[in-house]
Amino acid sequence: MADLSQDDTRRDETGAAAPVPDAPMPGETVPAPAGGPPDVPGPTEEAAPRPSPRPRDDRGGRRTLGVIAVAVAVVLVAALAIGAMLARGPADGGDTTVAPTPAWPEGAILVAAAGSADPGATNAAHRCDGTDDQVEIQRALDQAGTDGGTVVLLDGTFRCTDRLSPRAGTTLMGLGPGRTTLDVQGYYKPIELLQDQVVLQGFTITGRGFILVRASRVLVENVEITTMQSGRVEANGAFFVFAKDAVLTDIEFRNCIAIDCGIHGFNVNGDGSPKETRNLRYIDCAAIRCGNADSRAIWATGFDFHETNDLYGITVIRCRAEDNWESGFHFEPGGHVTPKTEAADIRMEDCVSIGNGQRNTKGYPYTDSFMSGYYVHNNAVLVNCTSEKNRNAGFFVHGGRNVTFEGCSDDGSTYGWKVVKDSHDVTLDGCRTAGNLEWGLWAADAERLVLDGFEQRGVRGAAGYQSILGWYYGNPAYEKPVTDSRFEIAADGTLPAINQAGTNNRYEVTRL
Repeated sequence: MADLSQDDTRRDETGAAAPVPDAPMPGETVPAPAGGPPDVPGPTEEAAPRPSPRPRDDRGGRRTLGVIAVAVAVVLVAALAIGAMLARGPADGGDTTVAPTPAWPEGAILVAAAGSADPGATNAAHRCDGTDDQVEIQRALDQAGTDGGTVVLLDGTFRCTDRLSPRAGTTLMGLGPGRTTLDVQGYYKPIELLQDQVVLQGFTITGRGFILVRASRVLVENVEITTMQSGRVEANGAFFVFAKDAVLTDIEFRNCIAIDCGIHGFNVNGDGSPKETRNLRYIDCAAIRCGNADSRAIWATGFDFHETNDLYGITVIRCRAEDNWESGFHFEPGGHVTPKTEAADIRMEDCVSIGNGQRNTKGYPYTDSFMSGYYVHNNAVLVNCTSEKNRNAGFFVHGGRNVTFEGCSDDGSTYGWKVVKDSHDVTLDGCRTAGNLEWGLWAADAERLVLDGFEQRGVRGAAGYQSILGWYYGNPAYEKPVTDSRFEIAADGTLPAINQAGTNNRYEVTRL
């Protein structure tokens, strides 16, 4: 099979396949959630010692100054001698090894681009010429792989037309995004991690390049990708983790950015058996303007963490999703494949999701789109996460189980929270919503929904209420009551805070 799931088929409420335009070529892969459509609409320096008291007489002061002058002279002479030793080169018999700089570790293999201006380019082991630069880079990676070394790509643009495959234990690093760029052209030419314990850090990827992780104990840090902005797409994500007949574990993305991509910014997927991803970490990452009308990746999101993989353990901290085509942060509910996928131990903290779905050409009532800040469903805890002006819901739970929101907030989305389609045991603790275009909370077909200290301000409301229970477009499959639930709501405005429908529910409503 191809490297990832190729089925771009969406399904309607009955499970029937819906046609998808521009089907991929044989072997081509596209980023598409395969389930049915969503619902509605250096060390610290020690303190300097205090100066000694001034001597009482002039002779003592002169003696002190003389001692200091001698000491300073000795230090200067020693420094000059050491500098001269370090500066010796081949002409005077000195060591020919280039002294390491703070930019790379000692013994690193340097690769210079055709236009590299960094002083290290003079002693680079490999110099590229701007054509098929992956050849020199791969040669350096193979050399480093013999002892788990580091390859440093100096400043400039490396023009690549084929894959790069670091060996186990190696590091591929640049001088930083914007200084080191890999421009990749050609069909399906990723930096492909097939062996464990690889580190990627400090560069930009453009053109049609992406990072494909199919190994464990991986760190990707300080990498920025802009890729596949239009036309056919062959990868699920700019940063793509794919478990094919494998268990992948201990993978971390730190300070990585996907910006202006035609595909998912970050994607996790799987195929075969097993297809497990475990202990994933995303820290200080961002997905901005991923997905567009010119790309065939019609379901592109910012972060898509759970598609056809089984997900056991993911931590997402201080990540940002902004102005993406569909959702900002996305987890499939799991029932779109057989057997149903598993998801457990999901935790998100201090994340931000803004303006997702606003560019999408599909309109209200959002019956066949996501367009939400957070689309999350099973065994998840979200703490201090914020949503703002997302096209559909700020927080969207679909068929969810055991989901807790602590101190989360939405401002200006159509709905603050949407909890529907057979969702159980969902808790909102100390959460708030404001300025919603319709409802602060929309829930239907749900049990044991708990709102503790929920605050609604400036909610426009619809159908005469600020929040509504039980309604779902008149669709009998999902227009079912909310039961065995508790609602503690403080709201301003003149409309009733909630319609108080359903059975065996308790309400405590106060006015702000």
